[in-house]
Amino acid sequence: MIGVFLGFVCDLSAQAPPDCTMLTSPSNGETGISVNTQLQWQAVANATRYFLFIGTSPGGTDILDREPVGNNLSYTPATSLIPSTTYFVTIIPNNNIGDAQNCIEESFTTGLASSVPGCITLSSPAIGSYGVPPDTNISWTGRPEATGYILNIGTSAGLNDILSNEDVGNITTYDPPADLPPAQRIYITIIPYNSANESPSCAEVTFRTRGNNPPICTEIIDPVDEGEFVSVTSNITWIREFNASGYRMTIEKSAIGGVKILDNFDVGAGTNFKPPDFEGNTLYFVTITPYNDLGAAQNCQPISFTTGAAPVPPDCTNLVSPKNGSDNIDLNSDIEWASASNVLGYILYVGTFPGGADIVDNLDVGNTTNYGFDQPLPEASTIYVRVIPYRFNLLAENCREESFTTTGFQTAPEELPVPKFFTPNNDGFNDQWIVTSTPEIEVSTIHIFNRYGQLLKQLFPDQGWDGSFNGKPMASDSYWYRIETTEGSALVGFFMLKR
Repeated sequence: MIGVFLGFVCDLSAQAPPDCTMLTSPSNGETGISVNTQLQWQAVANATRYFLFIGTSPGGTDILDREPVGNNLSYTPATSLIPSTTYFVTIIPNNNIGDAQNCIEESFTTGLASSVPGCITLSSPAIGSYGVPPDTNISWTGRPEATGYILNIGTSAGLNDILSNEDVGNITTYDPPADLPPAQRIYITIIPYNSANESPSCAEVTFRTRGNNPPICTEIIDPVDEGEFVSVTSNITWIREFNASGYRMTIEKSAIGGVKILDNFDVGAGTNFKPPDFEGNTLYFVTITPYNDLGAAQNCQPISFTTGAAPVPPDCTNLVSPKNGSDNIDLNSDIEWASASNVLGYILYVGTFPGGADIVDNLDVGNTTNYGFDQPLPEASTIYVRVIPYRFNLLAENCREESFTTTGFQTAPEELPVPKFFTPNNDGFNDQWIVTSTPEIEVSTIHIFNRYGQLLKQLFPDQGWDGSFNGKPMASDSYWYRIETTEGSALVGFFMLKR
């Protein structure tokens, strides 16, 4: 009878959420912690994974917000911590039943910086930009180890006649006290500092402000006006208008007012742009219109040119080894394809789902016909391969995707209940896409990709996806998943997001 009772107690324990844990390093309340510290915590017996919350204020999650760290008992922040700052940490053990409840928040405080911060990059205005409004703010990419920044701004190299050694504090955007001088090249140096010292030898960068008027028209210098036999892959190049912050391009085919290839299209602040390839033996008209925040140049005139014959793209190729559709392929296999004639090289895409590129993405392998992977291929997986020959900037067209399957046991789709769709519209039904382990199959990780092979989310079993990426809702579409199990098998498929 006692044995039966004990067995019953064990069953209850196995079906309960785990207990909470505590930091072992740094300990709660500890000070003088290195900015490059590793967080460590005690193991919990019935926990299969842990979630981590880190912030710079009580209850804050500005550093990590329920970050899944698997069954690891340590975590190293991706970037150095800020010196002389208190961090608040909560660790939530979890298993298939749920989260540990009422886990306390702990804290520690970093010490002085052990080294000076690195230099930073000006983000706005862009380095080397033109046509900048004189009332612009100055913004830069911050350094996590910096506690403040010193600004120098001048009208010539090394001259700080606008702002001299101004300590602006720990901000990343600064509004100068007065407008910058118009139609003037501006020189700026931003020096991060912390308790160790200032960053040495940070580079001076420049940009140019606009005058007090909209820009004037510019001149297209390539192709030349009324040119003939122009390449169908030509770029458009023009003379810089120093008062312009950007340019818009219009391309018309056959006649002014004809079919518009580009219609007042913003081509940025450069003086060269590659439009879509032109058709062969065709007349085109191209107009460039400079602009700034005060307006656009008026009555800019087009140039015209006639293209020559269009070049023929190279032929596609096909896999030689492993052959398309083959299975039980060794995980350490290389791939080889047939040589295509008259090509300069090949672009390679390799993924674990149709159209995917999570193994090799847009890799130019040069004029070779084989490729060896840096790591073994995933076990029990269908590997999808696209090899695209190219010649100059011409890619082979409509090359088919081929595939083969690696060795190992594969999970059949019907063995694991994977939702075919979900509707994240906050109506309380199917608002999240969730995959759950079964008694026969224990899921370890789930990866979600869009149709272009971009990784959108990594999940653990019973952790749902709300259909967003970087806080923005994704569009109604099909999305691919790759589910890996603790036995080493894998399952690939797709599901629908409906709004």
